[in-house]
Amino acid sequence: MKIECPHCQTDNKIEFAENIVCKECEKSFKGFKFSKRKLISSSAVLAVGLIGGYKVNSALDETRYPLEVEYAIVDNCINSSENMVSTRWYESKRELCLCALGKTTEDISYSAYESNQNTFASVFKQNAKGCS
Repeated sequence: MKIECPHCQTDNKIEFAENIVCKECEKSFKGFKFSKRKLISSSAVLAVGLIGGYKVNSALDETRYPLEVEYAIVDNCINSSENMVSTRWYESKRELCLCALGKTTEDISYSAYESNQNTFASVFKQNAKGCS
């Protein structure tokens, strides 16, 4: 084990034994408590965690539309037909709409969607054709 001398701050490699002394100043370590050195302080770990969490959260916020908007887009896509449809058709249409929304949100950020919904609709339709 490596410990630092409390008197002269010299590193000492020691084994557990009675009467341990510093190799430099030869003073005894008796009566002192020691712990292993930590490579990274807990405050540094906390800072890295906070910064990393902020970056991940920011990345998720940019690619994800609000839930209400996503629901409205998919609902409008699925229910665009006014005719009665079979359950199988409805399920396949739902998968197509979800696929188109996923691809479109990768291409167009939410802020771009808010500023120009016509461009979003055009890209959405194009992506829907690719999902079929």
